[in-house]
Amino acid sequence: MKFICQKEDLIQGLSIAAKASATRSPQAVLECVSITADSTGVHLMCTDLQMGIETNVPAAVAQEGRVLLNARLFSEIVRKLPDGEVRLTVSESNRAVISSGGSKTTLQGLSALDFPRLPHVDDDQPIHVAQNVLRDMILSTGFAVATEDARPILMGIFMEIAEESLTLVALDGFRLARRVGKLLSPAPTLSCVVSGRNFVEIAKILSDEETPVTLTLSKTHLKLNIGSATIVVRLLEGEYIKYRQLLPPSYAISVRLDRAQLADCIDRASLMAREGKSNLLKFSIAEDKLHITSNSEMGDVYEEMDVLTEGKGIDIAFNVRYIAEAVKSISDEQFLIKLNSNISPCVLVPTSGDDFLYLVLPVRTAG
Repeated sequence: MKFICQKEDLIQGLSIAAKASATRSPQAVLECVSITADSTGVHLMCTDLQMGIETNVPAAVAQEGRVLLNARLFSEIVRKLPDGEVRLTVSESNRAVISSGGSKTTLQGLSALDFPRLPHVDDDQPIHVAQNVLRDMILSTGFAVATEDARPILMGIFMEIAEESLTLVALDGFRLARRVGKLLSPAPTLSCVVSGRNFVEIAKILSDEETPVTLTLSKTHLKLNIGSATIVVRLLEGEYIKYRQLLPPSYAISVRLDRAQLADCIDRASLMAREGKSNLLKFSIAEDKLHITSNSEMGDVYEEMDVLTEGKGIDIAFNVRYIAEAVKSISDEQFLIKLNSNISPCVLVPTSGDDFLYLVLPVRTAG
């Protein structure tokens, strides 16, 4: 195999494909990037058997072929090369020579015969959504995915498609995050659960532009076509929690707040909350004022801001990280906090519509 390409193009392709490579795997091939050179250019593919990514790199191919190279090491070699053209030559014994300018590195590769193929997913029911919409939805829910495998299904993000809307939901038993976005065209009613870790890696590939990404589903996999990249992710097995049953049917208290001001108050108060053993922020709402306090053996913080309140006053406490991450994920200038009591779920919702919902369970405090 022999080809020439631009360093910048090769780095970009490797940064995408290598997101699916395994680390410290008992199967050496899963730590590799598959490099295929043919008449259409160069194709890079990595997989850890849970997620696979294939992308293309424009190149002048002098000799077709295929080889496996360690993805981490090959990426580091290429990044340190001089800018400009990169030449890759691979012998029949799978020994690669990577050169650019006066730099030349050899790297022993593996035969590509045993490298897994991407699972097949039919494209008969494509779903189209803007890349920036999907990226923002993933990043605004992925933080609420469970990190322990006591209930493996909660380590995934629930994806629900109906007509022209896409809904993503994540929960870990202490908080819930839901985002609703608009599809670019109507789609059939479908649902699945995607690994939160894999979904967040996919979000890093998506752009902040409105260019479309195409999703297709099978019973076991989700496929995404993002520009020249194809991503196939194995779905999590099992039934997701009926999360709507966790939402209170009505609320006795509603508080309208300025997001930026609240975020600043929480940020300052969190400095002391994280020094304490309980990691608590205490909210006291009364007469259109929100008082936020935190304390530890090192000291205490008091914050006050104007709000608009409907209903009675309330004192309630939250884990500082859970409430901070929910507020940080909101982009609206103002939003509503709705509550019933200091021991029942608290939700953060828009002033109108249903684009987002964040549920945070309060922490019981003495007295």
